[in-house]
Amino acid sequence: MSFPDITIYTTKTCGYCKATKAFLTEHTVPFTEIDVGADQEKAREMIEVSGQMGVPVIVIGDEFVVGYDEEKLKELLKL
Repeated sequence: MSFPDITIYTTKTCGYCKATKAFLTEHTVPFTEIDVGADQEKAREMIEVSGQMGVPVIVIGDEFVVGYDEEKLKELLKL
């Protein structure tokens, strides 16, 4: 199955970020992780593109999911 490009903006201590990554890994969905706790420039980028300051921000193609929303992820990824 082919998936759109997926980027997850995370921090190391975020439980919802870990849950999101576990969900995607469980479904063998490839993703790129950006730790905004370690990269202030990427943190600004995340806020600029999503309008959100909290993590995780999940970018799937041109859609955004804020927080861990399993149903929305399943819908966007057609799982």
